[in-house]
Amino acid sequence: MHKNLLWQAFLAVVFLITLWYTGTAAYRYYFYSRLTERAPLVSIQWNVKEKASDQYIIEASYRFSLGNESYFGTTTWPNDTFRNSWAAEMAIKQEYSQKPWKIWFDPSNPNHSSLQKRFPFKESISAGFLWILFFYFFWLGFYVAKRVD
Repeated sequence: MHKNLLWQAFLAVVFLITLWYTGTAAYRYYFYSRLTERAPLVSIQWNVKEKASDQYIIEASYRFSLGNESYFGTTTWPNDTFRNSWAAEMAIKQEYSQKPWKIWFDPSNPNHSSLQKRFPFKESISAGFLWILFFYFFWLGFYVAKRVD
């Protein structure tokens, strides 16, 4: 391994970033894999939430039943941002409220539920590329050390 402290510090930073992205991907995959059952909606209420002065997102508060028990939950769409509340309200009327929504929930803990189930594709791809990059830099350290000696 190359003995330059700056190189080792750089390698340590790349490793920590890789671990962070891998942890994020694993955490999101864990919550994705828990949502295995579906249930019909009993009621749904749409809201517009202000993220910033020019960013609005849509939030849904819903209720569903399993047997004699009722469960409540909320889902937001943080990737679907709107410039003003009017545009978000129009999207609710024209797009979101028209869909036949079903609830995804964890059968062992129905309090963990969502209206959407998305595989963490971006996080998984990013973590994979970062591992490739880390191993490349790790190999490069050995390669340069062998050539310098």
